[in-house]
Amino acid sequence: MEQIKFFWSLAYRVWPPVIRTAVYLGFHDFRQKFLLGHLNTNYNKEDLARLLTKNGYERALISWKDPGEILSMRKVHNRIYQYHIRLFIDGEIRAHYEYTPESHPIDHVMEAHFVPETEYFRDILAGYLIVPSEVNYKK
Repeated sequence: MEQIKFFWSLAYRVWPPVIRTAVYLGFHDFRQKFLLGHLNTNYNKEDLARLLTKNGYERALISWKDPGEILSMRKVHNRIYQYHIRLFIDGEIRAHYEYTPESHPIDHVMEAHFVPETEYFRDILAGYLIVPSEVNYKK
């Protein structure tokens, strides 16, 4: 167990700069799937972060940084999966449910289990989210 703790403490220090370098070099230059909508203009990034923190979310340290992303938070579920929400500079909110990097590192990167969980996210975000029309939602 101590070896696993040591590995993840090291990974949390080393992996974020590796991800940022890969993004800088162009290995990840797109926004991930599952557009939920846009942040209601009555709220800002800090308001959204407070809401998510109150609902058990934390900063997502081991994740890609999508272009224009200004907030990335996750909530671990059953130590195997996580809910992951991103906010972008243009107010767009995207979210998905996936393996945690801690439980399935390779499957996490390969998006082996990557699903929208739209209703869950809409419930959490309630008045903070402006839902797009059905045409735009299919992005």
